[in-house]
Amino acid sequence: MTSRSLSFAAGTLLAVCAIPAPTASAEDSAASWTCDPKAGTLVIRYTPDLAQAKWPKAPAPVHFMDLLKLDKAQTTVVGTKSHHFTCRLKSGQYDVVLEPGVPNPDLLGRCGAAVTGVISVKRNGAVVLAEQEFETINCHEREKYIKSIRFTGSSTKAALEYAAYDE
Repeated sequence: MTSRSLSFAAGTLLAVCAIPAPTASAEDSAASWTCDPKAGTLVIRYTPDLAQAKWPKAPAPVHFMDLLKLDKAQTTVVGTKSHHFTCRLKSGQYDVVLEPGVPNPDLLGRCGAAVTGVISVKRNGAVVLAEQEFETINCHEREKYIKSIRFTGSSTKAALEYAAYDE
């Protein structure tokens, strides 16, 4: 190779390498719910990765990554949004708030793209579940996650079902 062709090859390589990196990819953590007034139950389901989960078709799940406000480069969390819904049962009204749990605002950094969900529930205005993480925020400490949260009848306590990551 001559120095001219080497320079051309190096320039081509630099041009290819200068293509902007794609935005951070992550597992698609999501939550969905079923409000059944006839059965008197509210069930909230969670999955750390919707693409890998067997999931009911309805209602449409809330994707926690969609609740992030990102910078122009789509790599840094600059704020969050929340998703609210209400379930009216004979025993009372449940007001539910789903929010993202952000381990690192830098989505390209350590645990950055490992966004989880956080849930808060009020029954008739009284808090029955406060800022409960579906998974621990620190991605290096995750051993299990909350697979479902169930409220039945006039219960003020949630029944939590856990799952391991290899299930």
